[in-house]
Amino acid sequence: MPTLDDPRAREAYEEEPEKLSRMSFGDHLDELRKRLIRAIIAIFVCVFAMLFMKEQVQRVIIEPYRILWTQGFERYLADFEAQDAQGLVDLPFEQEMLTFCRTYKESILDGTFPPERVNVLPVMTGFKLPYELVSIGGVEDFWMFMMAALVFALVLASPIVIWQGWAFIAAGLYERERKVFYRFFPFAMVLLVTGISFGYLVVLPYGLGWLIRLMVDGLVSSMLTVGNYFTFLFAVTAAMGLIFQLPMVMVALQRVGIVRHRTFVKKWRMIVMIIFVVAALFSPPDPISMGLMAAPTMVLYLLGLVLTWRGQKYEQPLEPAEPEAGATT
Repeated sequence: MPTLDDPRAREAYEEEPEKLSRMSFGDHLDELRKRLIRAIIAIFVCVFAMLFMKEQVQRVIIEPYRILWTQGFERYLADFEAQDAQGLVDLPFEQEMLTFCRTYKESILDGTFPPERVNVLPVMTGFKLPYELVSIGGVEDFWMFMMAALVFALVLASPIVIWQGWAFIAAGLYERERKVFYRFFPFAMVLLVTGISFGYLVVLPYGLGWLIRLMVDGLVSSMLTVGNYFTFLFAVTAAMGLIFQLPMVMVALQRVGIVRHRTFVKKWRMIVMIIFVVAALFSPPDPISMGLMAAPTMVLYLLGLVLTWRGQKYEQPLEPAEPEAGATT
């Protein structure tokens, strides 16, 4: 017979006397409508505020491309200097390009080179990757900005949106269930922000840079449009944010009784294979990006194993197997 020393029995005993308020179906719909209206108003206010910050928003969006361009230009200049040291830079126009690179290197790398003159950098330096993104049709730049403003508005309004959603859901939860949410939600948000930042600062610049370096000189040159770049950026960061939720998914599966800790350990080969398949699907088609996405996922899997190991006390006990028919006792 279970006693109150058992954590599961004690929790069941503590939540039994708690009474949840009863609401009709109409009351639920009315409550949902009010919560949605408040969340939508918060999003619209943030979108309106973003409309006056076009340059700031686009600078944040284009920063990974700027990291990619700067790293590529530094490698190009180092190779150029090495060729000059070997006496391979002997043509007059090559000497002019090298002199230009040496003269304006610092201003180019720190971003103080005149913005109205950056379009001449591919010709004057010989580095073919454009410093600026390209807008096709005149509307693409504004459309990208509106999509970016919506994403920024969702981020800014997320505390209000999350609170409204939580207030609607929490009304139907026991106190113990609410405490579980309060315990794990901050950790899930930290993982989400970490995943997005990793995709923004690491996966996108290095993965996209690797793809550009694969292009054959004289046959293919890179010219990214703002629309394609933003789509690529959003896909990578969103995928990394979701992938970084792996430890929370493992804990959730354990808490609801679907998967036990020892199953996560026993099936590690299959899980590793799934991690690499997912990384291949949600990353650019190159081994660098796939590795950058799969490596932290492996670390997150190990973190999930630690969390599920600590949570084994919440697992339901296994039912004894029934003896086969005809077996002797």
